[in-house]
Amino acid sequence: MKTETSSSKDLELNEQQAFKLIDGTFDAAESADVLFSVLSDKIRFHNIQILSIQERFSGDTSYSEKRLDELKAAKRQVAALILKAKNNNCDIEIKSSIQMTLKKKT
Repeated sequence: MKTETSSSKDLELNEQQAFKLIDGTFDAAESADVLFSVLSDKIRFHNIQILSIQERFSGDTSYSEKRLDELKAAKRQVAALILKAKNNNCDIEIKSSIQMTLKKKT
């Protein structure tokens, strides 16, 4: 996997970069803050996408609607795990990374 930065003139398609987003051990309250923040932002993004597509283009919103369902399910699963950690006096180790690949627009 490539990790160096390319300028626009030496662009390589399929160039990849990865970044650590979250990497640590948190108590239940901190875990809730971190994870619900990320999930809520993604849910808000897709809600805005749906409104924008409907108002401006009257286009297909099925992808964002599907992602909303997945994100809401993930939020419920996270809530259950955080509750379990809290009830059992456990910390939660969270690791998350972002992987980016340059793709030519079609």
